[in-house]
Amino acid sequence: MEKETRKVSRLGNSLGVGIPKSMVDALNIRRGDELEFELKENALVIKRKKKLEDQLEPEFLRMIQETMKEHDELFKRLK
Repeated sequence: MEKETRKVSRLGNSLGVGIPKSMVDALNIRRGDELEFELKENALVIKRKKKLEDQLEPEFLRMIQETMKEHDELFKRLK
């Protein structure tokens, strides 16, 4: 991946940097995603935080969805 340069800007009381589109695409970053920041060997490492659904098997997610749908009324009454 190529290096790209961006200027640091003020965003309210914080500082911000725009993420280059090529890197947004490579990391599959979407609005609302969470990013993890880590200092490692005097460098800033940024990773897209994995969502729970990214870490589960599709079959397991399907089973949960079916169970929720099948027992929807019961779950509502548990509130």
